[in-house]
Order: sequence, then structure tokens, then C-alpha cells
Amino acid sequence: MRHGFDWERFVERHWEKTPARMKLPAPVLSAGEVFQRTAATCEPFRHGTRFRALPDVRFYVGHARLASPGPLLPGHDDATLGGYLDRASGGLEGASFQIQVEQPFMFDFSLWGAVRGFLRGLMERVGVPVLPATTELVLGRFSRGPLGLAKRPHHSRFTLVLQGQLRVRLWKKLWGQPANETVDFDQHLHEATTLEARAGECLYIPSQRWHLEEAPGDCMALHVWIPVKGSRPTDEVKRVLVSMLEREAEHDETVPYLSYPWRRPRAGRRATVERLEQTADTLHTLTREAELQQMLRITWARRVSACALEPVPPPDTATALKDTLHVRRTPSTDILRMKDPSGLWIWAVNGHAFPGPGEALARRLFDALDTGAPCRVDALCGLGRTAAQREEVRVLLGSLLRLRGIQAVAGTEV
Repeated sequence: MRHGFDWERFVERHWEKTPARMKLPAPVLSAGEVFQRTAATCEPFRHGTRFRALPDVRFYVGHARLASPGPLLPGHDDATLGGYLDRASGGLEGASFQIQVEQPFMFDFSLWGAVRGFLRGLMERVGVPVLPATTELVLGRFSRGPLGLAKRPHHSRFTLVLQGQLRVRLWKKLWGQPANETVDFDQHLHEATTLEARAGECLYIPSQRWHLEEAPGDCMALHVWIPVKGSRPTDEVKRVLVSMLEREAEHDETVPYLSYPWRRPRAGRRATVERLEQTADTLHTLTREAELQQMLRITWARRVSACALEPVPPPDTATALKDTLHVRRTPSTDILRMKDPSGLWIWAVNGHAFPGPGEALARRLFDALDTGAPCRVDALCGLGRTAAQREEVRVLLGSLLRLRGIQAVAGTEV
């Protein structure tokens, strides 16, 4: 069980089968901490619209998106969600409104880690998708979601209700119109499956269902979209190949041109665009090299260590790794290792990957850290049998500390 929740039973009964409302033994996230993080995220958007930036903040009044909401967004002066909603509602003369924040926790490791910890119990049983999961925070006073019917193709969805109450209407199929033109919901409510959840509860929606959200009052909830059957793993291979191609190819801002065929080409002559052919040749070469497979393994190691929850928070600030510093393994954080055919050992923790020592030295290090007792840095470095190995352990400990795989222990705890 993770978070005291019976994932085994959930997977057997509901995963990609039926919707469910789940009572969680304890809240996954603190509503107060989430709201304060949201206020900090919204601060730059109060001064103007940001394009193609994550986290992304969108503000809706009724069914219309307000491009520059300015002070209608929460800020540092808003102490609580309820206080903010009162203020914003007054400025909108009581109109229905909702804020959506895409990838809300990518700069907050504590909140990101709590969501990752929640998903870990599921992925221990169903596996980790090759494509990333995404998150979206919604909050506001809205009788009905501004976008109407919603469905993200090939994705299951978990919704953690953090404050207030959320009602979801679910349909297996629509009643004739395209989804973005479907408005006569009330005539079809009797056909819907209806689920309601309060703060501290979770709703699950399989990928096949259309859904419509309603909030009887103030509400804040987190959506987690998980790719399932029908997703395209080719997208991940394409992304890696494009990154390799951009690194190999020469960057030239000019656009290549084909000769215009004013007259019939001479016999034996073919139209060519040298730069396109060079790019195709480079791509063909990259697909045959071992580096592509290695980069895919690195991507996979990162994704598994993040439970597919991406983008991941950046590393922590560097801490001086003194010999007298005591460290211990961070609870509920997996440190993964994968051996590449080249002999390289790929280490991954919290969505970051790096090269590390091999099996024998790693096993001695894990045996020391797995006791749970604080260990001195110089003692851990002493597990290396040569000067080179001792330095290798020191570099590794520095990486694990910045990536939060291990944590420094205060003197009182030692």
C-alpha cells in the first residue's frame, strides 16, 4: 500500500475499466501549500501574458479566456484560497471564473514529490508509461467547467480534490454533435454517471469517458493525466532523434530553395536540395548508431525514477560535501541503476540521470545507506578500495545530494 491506499484492489477493479471515487487515508497535498505555490506561479502573469512558458496560467470568466487578467490572479497578498476567491469574485461582480495552471509543481520539489509518491503505488503494479504524465491545477468559483465536455485521447485521469467539492458527469459517448459544439448537457444528465468528491478524496476517470466538471462552491483540484493504450511511443523516439539531429547538423538560417520547373527537365537530370539530402543522410546514420539506444535508455531511466511525472523540478543548490557531514538515504525516493551495453552504468533519481560507479562499489554503498542510520561522508568514500574509487564515490554523493536522493542530517539527529 502507498499512502495507505489499496492500489492492488484499485487496479483489479477500476484501472481502465470503470470510474471510481476513492477515499484516501490522508491528504496527498496540503491545500494551503498548493495555493501559496499557485500565487507565486501567477505573480509574473499578473504583469502581462507569457507565451510558451511553463508553468502556464490561464484565466477563464464564464466560457471565455481572459488574456491579461492582471490583479484578478492570486498574488503574495492573498493569504488563503477563500480570501482570494472573495476578492476576485468581487472584481468580476460575481461571474463564474476558473484558473487553470499547467504543470503547477515543476519548480516545487516537495509538492511534485508528493504527487510522484502517490503515483508510485499505481505504477508499481501497471508499469511506467513510455510517455510522460502531465498535471493541471484548477481553482475558482465555477458552476460548470469553462471548456465544457473534456476528454484527452488515450489518457486516464486522476483528480485529487484539495479544497471544496467537485462533481463530474461522465458519458461513454456523445449524442451527435462534435465535442466543442455540445452544449445541451442538461437534457442528457440522466444518461451520465455522476461522481462527487470532497477535499481529501480522489476521482478516477478511464480514458474512454467524456466528462463535464461542476463545482457547487469554491473548489481547488489537481488533475493528473496518465497516457494509456493508444498513445504513440514513436513520439518519444522522434523527440530523441530530433535532439540528436539538431546537435549534429549545421545551423543555417537560410531556407533552401528548389529550382522552379519553367521547362521540362533535361533527360537524366533530377531535382536535388543538397541540405535536405544531407539531413536525411545524417538521420539515417543516427538511427544505426548505438548512441540512439543509449539516449533512449537514459530517457527511460529518468522517466521511471520520476514515475513519468514530467517536467521534473531542477536540482537543489549545491551543498559543501565535507568529510564530517552526515547523510542518509531520502525516504520514499528510489535510486535506479541501469547498465548500458557499452559498460556505462546509468543512475537516475527524481527524474535526473547521470553516470555512476559499477555493481560492486554501488552495492557496498547501498548496503551502508540502506541501514537508515546517518553515515559520515568520509566513511562512505572509504568504501572505495582505490583513490580513484574513493573520488568516484565523493562525486556520486555530491550528485545524489543535489538531486535529493540522499539528504544531509542535522547534528542533533546524528
